[in-house]
Amino acid sequence: MAEATIKSRVYNAVWNDIIDGAYDWNYVFNEKSLVEKYGVSKSPVRDALLELCKDNVLRSIPRYGYEIVRIPEKQLREMIDMRVLIETASLRQCFSSLGHAEFDTLREYNLRSRLLLLDKSSTARDLWDDNMQFHRRLYSFSNNEFGMTILDRCMQMQTMAYVQLYRFTQDAHKIMTSTSHERIEQLIVDGDCEGAIRALQNDIRSIRAAQNAKEEGFDCVPWS
Repeated sequence: MAEATIKSRVYNAVWNDIIDGAYDWNYVFNEKSLVEKYGVSKSPVRDALLELCKDNVLRSIPRYGYEIVRIPEKQLREMIDMRVLIETASLRQCFSSLGHAEFDTLREYNLRSRLLLLDKSSTARDLWDDNMQFHRRLYSFSNNEFGMTILDRCMQMQTMAYVQLYRFTQDAHKIMTSTSHERIEQLIVDGDCEGAIRALQNDIRSIRAAQNAKEEGFDCVPWS
């Protein structure tokens, strides 16, 4: 097996285990344990760990190992604010040019989300990735590639925020989602620009409400 393929396999395995709660927050990864676990050489394991550091999933501690990144509250607020800023501005800018092709695209994504939610084999990672694709597709209507890189970075880091707020499980039926994406789609189809922007803003900020719910003892995972 090519080294790049082994690296990708180790990367995905570690990433998915973190999301699915296989490791405690204070767990420290090291190259030796992963080499033994996956039965591969040291080089692709090191490359996978460095890639996870680059993606802000892990943090390297010299002569110690790699720890899971935890997102500070201030940084989480800033990421949410940035997403609201660029996503709502993008929608406002391109709203008048949206037509049947874009409507069909959003409808297709929302249908897929429904099917994923009903599929008992869907993992939390599957659902979160699908959620990110909805927002990426909506943003892509503005044809702003630079803005897309910022959005991608925010959502990648926000994944870790969800992980630290909730211990994701693979029991998809236990995950509660809202119909906010379908609401956004319908308002766009109806030509209600301001309503769609408000719905999008509320959807992005829903992680704050979820955090409050978590602190009060409710177990729910919104996708925003």
